[in-house]
Formats: sequence, C-alpha cells, structure tokens
Amino acid sequence: MKIKDVMSTPVVVVPPITPVRDVARHMDYSGVGCVVVSEGRGIAGIVTDRDLAVRVLAQDRDGDTPVGRVMSEHPVVVQAEDEVEVAFDTFRRHSFRRLPVAAEGGVVGMLTIDDLLLQMHQLTADLLTPVVKEISEPQHQSD
Repeated sequence: MKIKDVMSTPVVVVPPITPVRDVARHMDYSGVGCVVVSEGRGIAGIVTDRDLAVRVLAQDRDGDTPVGRVMSEHPVVVQAEDEVEVAFDTFRRHSFRRLPVAAEGGVVGMLTIDDLLLQMHQLTADLLTPVVKEISEPQHQSD
C-alpha cells in the first residue's frame, strides 16, 4: 500500500512570515495539529501545536513572531509513492507523530500515526468480517 492511499489532505501551508497567532488560528479552523511552512513549492519547515506551546508561549514570544523563527527546519519527509512500510520505519526511528508527504517537489499531504492506526484497524476489520460471519452462522442445519 502506498502512502498516498493513507495520507490526509489537504495540508495547511503557510509562508515563513506568517505570525504565529495566525498559524494557531489556521490550525484551529482546519482542525489540524501541524502546519507546513513553505516558500514556493519546497518545504522550509513544519510547526506543530507543541512547537507553539514550547517555542512561543513558554518563551513569552509575541503572537506576531513569524512562524519561520519557531518552526522545525528541514523536516523529515516521505514520498507519496513510498510504501507504507517506509512511514512505519520513519516513525520508529524518530520521536514525532506527523510526516509531510511530498510529490513532484511539493507537499501533497500529511501522514500521521493516527492515519496508520486507522488504516490498520480497517484492515483488521476487513480480515475479521468473513471469520465472524462464518462462526455466527450455523454450520449444519438441524432437522
């Protein structure tokens, strides 16, 4: 299975000059926990709700601080055409819960641990459906 089949879209993308206050509003409005920071098609960085708490609020920064000053630069990125196993391996090696997904030089989605867990749950349910059906139906008709 490809990452593009599991990732979430659309991704919220903001330029590095965006005030952190506006980034937080984008996150709230879009119901996301992270935003990709980009100039043009490339990915300059990523900022999470945790980054806003630790790098902005905890350090008494102003809400007008540009997100480019608090983002995590050079984020680890996976490719949309990568197999899901690449994402599992990446999550195992790093201590984060979200991965930007790239294709053709730009960001096309976001993959979260939650996305993978939901996919695994669906696959398990799909496998169990015939088993449950088989054991819930009588095997022999009684006369």
